[in-house]
Amino acid sequence: MKNSPASPKTHPFLRFWRGGLFRPEIKGTFRLALPLMLGELSSVLMGLTGTVMIGQLGETALAAYAVASVLFVMSMLLIWGAVRMIPTPVAEAHELRDGVRVRTLLHAGLWLIVIFVLVASPLLWLGIQNFHALKQDPEVTILAVEYLKIMIYSLPALILFAVLVNFADAFAYVRLTMVLSIGGLILDVFLNWVFIFGKFGLPKMGINAIAMNTGIAHLLMSLVLMVVIWGRKDLQYFRTCKTSLEAVWTQTQSFIRYGIPSALQIMVEYAAFGAGAILIGQISKTEQAAHQITINLVSVTYVTVMGISTAGMIRVGQALAYKSRVRIWMAGVSAIGVALLMMVLPTAAFLLFPGSIVALYIEDQAVISVATTLVFFAGLFQIADAAQATSMAMLRSLNDVVWPSVISFVAFWVIGLPFGYWLAVDLGWNAKGIWMGYLIALIIQAVWFLRRFFRLVSRV
Repeated sequence: MKNSPASPKTHPFLRFWRGGLFRPEIKGTFRLALPLMLGELSSVLMGLTGTVMIGQLGETALAAYAVASVLFVMSMLLIWGAVRMIPTPVAEAHELRDGVRVRTLLHAGLWLIVIFVLVASPLLWLGIQNFHALKQDPEVTILAVEYLKIMIYSLPALILFAVLVNFADAFAYVRLTMVLSIGGLILDVFLNWVFIFGKFGLPKMGINAIAMNTGIAHLLMSLVLMVVIWGRKDLQYFRTCKTSLEAVWTQTQSFIRYGIPSALQIMVEYAAFGAGAILIGQISKTEQAAHQITINLVSVTYVTVMGISTAGMIRVGQALAYKSRVRIWMAGVSAIGVALLMMVLPTAAFLLFPGSIVALYIEDQAVISVATTLVFFAGLFQIADAAQATSMAMLRSLNDVVWPSVISFVAFWVIGLPFGYWLAVDLGWNAKGIWMGYLIALIIQAVWFLRRFFRLVSRV
């Protein structure tokens, strides 16, 4: 009997979907991702509301906040790279209720906090001492340096929270971290409103208020997480276990060994965005203020993807506990699929209503004109950004961190940024040229990371 048209071998994706296995995985990923997205969004809204408030002080304050933020992020990249290695092994150990392993991971996380404070603080101080090399506007330089000096004192609280929140998420306390992040947002916004503008007779601190209040909010959130992790009854299984200093140090080294290449990938990307901000700042304060508004908007959508990525890493960790290639594949594909779907709305908003969105930030028509075009460019790369961010997270969950760093370097520093510089400087596109370079680099990363993830899963 001849084969019917439906008889050829069906693609694995369709078999999973029709078999009823894939839909529960997507639902599980989304349920885990939604609180994480809201929590990540709350964290970024701290920066967004701060930017909106600073925008009322004028373009000089906004430009200073923009360039100071770049330097601060650069000092934190090693930390962010290493803490992103936490969720997968913790989720795997927690799924198996391996108390010794969980306790070892937790103690290693505490060691990371100490190491990170000792590394990040000197890096930030070095940036402050050499800020003049960036050749920014003199008024911008004065404000930015004052801001960064205060941020040094807020660093320990931010690092403590970054480590603890990744443990809490890996334990699947995602609703708790969501509520905590929203509470921190409300506190931060209130304190910023009070101290930026000097309400209730208190001193008017301008952008310095953001540096101070960031530390206060993250310290309080960290204290809550510490009470929860050491007080929850369902975590009693690891609190009664013991580990050794040798095991803890070995795990700490593992975090650092995989964290450094992971951080390099993040550093390559952020450094490219930072270099773009500095180049734009050398063009004019107007272009830089517009760039900061656009970056702030993109960061809102990006952290939504980061929440989905964290959920995917947790699901991969749970799948690794059972050594299941099928579970790992489904966890990764579900995370990537959910991220792409979530980017449809912001893509449409950025492409269709860029001017209306920018007008929420500032009234300066010159800044609005430039920012409107940049937001349109940002809308063009939302899908590519979602694909590259989630696939990169899935590679990280499989401890594949070296080649992605190389890929990012080629995409941004060999292709994207030089092309953007040529458009911006030689052809006179200004900030638009830099953003075109970003778009090209993100598309290259998305294609490369996706291919690598599926290739690696097939070998698990």
